[in-house]
Amino acid sequence: MAITVYWSCLEDDWIRAEEPEKVSKRFYEKKIKDDDYRTPLAVNHCPSFNGSLKNLYAVKSLYNYSFTIENNSCFSEMHDQKFFDDHVSVRSMEKKFFSYLNKYIFFTDEKSLEMTAYEHPIFEENAITERCMILPGKYDIGKWFRNLELSFILKKDFNTFSVKNQDVMYYLRFHTKENINFKQFVMTDKLQKMIDGHLLANSQSKLGSLDSFYNIFKGKKYILKEINENLL
Repeated sequence: MAITVYWSCLEDDWIRAEEPEKVSKRFYEKKIKDDDYRTPLAVNHCPSFNGSLKNLYAVKSLYNYSFTIENNSCFSEMHDQKFFDDHVSVRSMEKKFFSYLNKYIFFTDEKSLEMTAYEHPIFEENAITERCMILPGKYDIGKWFRNLELSFILKKDFNTFSVKNQDVMYYLRFHTKENINFKQFVMTDKLQKMIDGHLLANSQSKLGSLDSFYNIFKGKKYILKEINENLL
């Protein structure tokens, strides 16, 4: 049995977006394995390690981008101001706390499926793993329709955020023993209005737990119908 996870990229360049890639595939491409289970290299025979890779996926950047903190403000020499405004949220300049709005969304027709977003990509070597403390979060993609944003704190030795096209930004973990079957869809105006409506409702309510968000969430049948009519 496999669980269907619908996904979409909301960027203008969404056509270049790739399906999340298995972290196990990426790790074992590093050749850290051995047919002989008795050797120190043979982590591929370790059930504990392999269990930790189950349903763990890598999400890649679509862009080369960077911005720098200077004199208590941010600037970027890449793209334009609109790109900065659309993709960077300054949470605290003093604490060097930001969100990078990478605009992916994941949803399922299952009644419930918890997903941890933004796990630190520990098997990658790039500017994100070098410079950023990533804030992870877990929520139920069967009970909430919302796009992702990468929240992070720049480490004390760095004042520049940097990401390259095809860099792995973070990992996604799906909390199930079943396999995941990804299906890509195109974001429509109707679906975007559903996201905006839920965000508005959440912002105007006093919410103390994830269940509070789930209780407000409405329209799952409508969302799934629209998604299935716009599958790629």
